[in-house]
Amino acid sequence: MPDLFRHADLRATLRSITDGVASAAGFRLSAVSVFRNSDELEFLVVSGDEEAQAELDGDVTPRRIVDQWLAESEGWGGLRFLPHEKAIRLADHVWVGEERTIDHPHAWQPYDMLFAPLMDRDDQLQGILWVDMPLDGLRPGPDKRRSIETYARQASEAILVAIERSRLAEQVRLAAAARRVVRDATAQLDLDRLLEATVAAAREGFGVDDARVLLDTAEDVDSLDGLSALARSLAHGCWARQRALVVSPQRTAPGLLTADEHAALLAGLEEKGDTSLLLVPLGAGTECLGRMLMFRHDRADWSDEEADAALDMGHDLGRAVLNARSFAREQHAAAYTQQLIATMAHELQNPLAAARGYASILEDVLDELGVQDADARRSLRGLERASGRLVDIVTDLLALARATEETDPTQCPPVDLVGLVGDSVEMVSVQAAPRGISVTLDAPAHPLPVRGEPGDLERVASNLVGNAVKYSPDGATVRVTLTEEPDGPEGGQVVLEVVDVGIGISAADQEHLFEEFFRSQAPEAVQQPGTGLGLAIVKRVVDRHRGTITVASASGEGSTFTVRLPRADA
Repeated sequence: MPDLFRHADLRATLRSITDGVASAAGFRLSAVSVFRNSDELEFLVVSGDEEAQAELDGDVTPRRIVDQWLAESEGWGGLRFLPHEKAIRLADHVWVGEERTIDHPHAWQPYDMLFAPLMDRDDQLQGILWVDMPLDGLRPGPDKRRSIETYARQASEAILVAIERSRLAEQVRLAAAARRVVRDATAQLDLDRLLEATVAAAREGFGVDDARVLLDTAEDVDSLDGLSALARSLAHGCWARQRALVVSPQRTAPGLLTADEHAALLAGLEEKGDTSLLLVPLGAGTECLGRMLMFRHDRADWSDEEADAALDMGHDLGRAVLNARSFAREQHAAAYTQQLIATMAHELQNPLAAARGYASILEDVLDELGVQDADARRSLRGLERASGRLVDIVTDLLALARATEETDPTQCPPVDLVGLVGDSVEMVSVQAAPRGISVTLDAPAHPLPVRGEPGDLERVASNLVGNAVKYSPDGATVRVTLTEEPDGPEGGQVVLEVVDVGIGISAADQEHLFEEFFRSQAPEAVQQPGTGLGLAIVKRVVDRHRGTITVASASGEGSTFTVRLPRADA
């Protein structure tokens, strides 16, 4: 992936402009240098002198030196002139061609500098257009200065337009590359997979030879070597300043680095066979979470557009890291909760079985002894009801734990939902009969197969139909229907619908209806026994079977629960 300023078409455009300026202004040499985001002025194109081109191409000058040139130079309209006697004090940063001068009081001197600042629409300095080595060997007089200023003004506008157009094209391309990196990475909620996807996508999207993502929480600060500790510190500094850092031989030491640190990093890169590094901080809000290091071997330097796109990517990946950590914590908490529930439920089974057994034995003993004590009989019946209630809770807890297992029920053999729901309706109808509630089933004569575990699917049907009966008034009717929907975006589906005319569910309660242990505070609902686990179990079973469940209800107007499951042959 070439540097923006190395693009052949941009360089060709700039070269044609500088060639024209040199010819029109009467100079042998013309050049363009542009500021990078690191506040370094880099020569892009040098025309008219092969020696100058070889020496200056890619050369950089720190901003502070440029500021000195501007401060000490004379204003010639839109031009600036820094005479030999002042420029020589900055000899380390001034290119000098042939040092021969003609014998004339206004002769051009070796260190003379004549340039036009390239100012954008916001009056910000973007670069410099240079001319050097006048063909007549003289410093330009007033008339020639005005002529040169005209050429320079026209050339400056063309240069800024060419650079801006190339920058926009590069920004579009890199934005697409950054989106691919973020899209591929953030599709992963597992942190390790997210980091792997990030590295793979960055290699492709940014055309790098190597990439690494390092998170602060995964590092032992005390065990880091000098360069790694420096990189970590730089990442935090970069995040505070909201910038990415380029380290390459073409750059001088930027503000975040001392000259010694810059040299040490370059030496470290060379030792590992790399020539340049783009350090990208990863973070969210004010917190720096780590860094991405992207390396290139013997390839072009990094453009400002690449650094900007990478910094945006650092924001997105920082949020993705936080999401992955939250997801991991939630998964860990959920796994611990389910393990705790399953363990407690299993541990409660034996004591409950023993309590119910002893209650039964006591009842037999009272019968054998002919004891007719009403209080004793009442106590035994209360014990039986309480232990039965606890057994129901344990059963629901075990079902909840089972419904959370990671096994894929859609790999099971097909189950005929018509027969399974019919059995559930028949069983619940027996319980509903004493209250005069009828349960009707409208289902096709042919099977409706779905893949899943028969026991779990039977629990879904029994729970929904049982709830409809529980919350319906005496003498009401509960309607159960089974239908199939034709192929759609999700494929063919089997639809189970359970409709009652009971107490209904408020909009506020519907928001929490499928949460564990949720019980409505509506007076009619509170009177009914329940664990608050039934619908949570139903939701988990349906989700595991790749289905959906919805509810339509309002207080006092009954409820309709609709379950959709993929057809086995869809």
